Amino acid sequence: MSDVAKSQTPPPSTLTEPGLKREPREHHHGRSPASWIGSMTALAGGVVGTIGFLAGSVGVIVAGFVIIGVALVATVLLRSMGYGQPNPTEGEK
Repeated sequence: MSDVAKSQTPPPSTLTEPGLKREPREHHHGRSPASWIGSMTALAGGVVGTIGFLAGSVGVIVAGFVIIGVALVATVLLRSMGYGQPNPTEGEK
């Protein structure tokens, strides 16, 4: 083991500090209507753009980019309407 690894102290645990209380973090992982709509719409835009690229059609490629832009706007609007992931700092007041 290197000297650097030996010199670093391990993080505290309940074994080394019995009085240590750790609060579990809640991870949302993006399971919200806003994230699903945004992801699936962006995926559709990517598929349309790829088809346009393979077909050599600039108009279809541009349509794919427009669909991706719509996905971004839809995600932002849905999140502002309350359908997105809750902000963890809102509850800490």
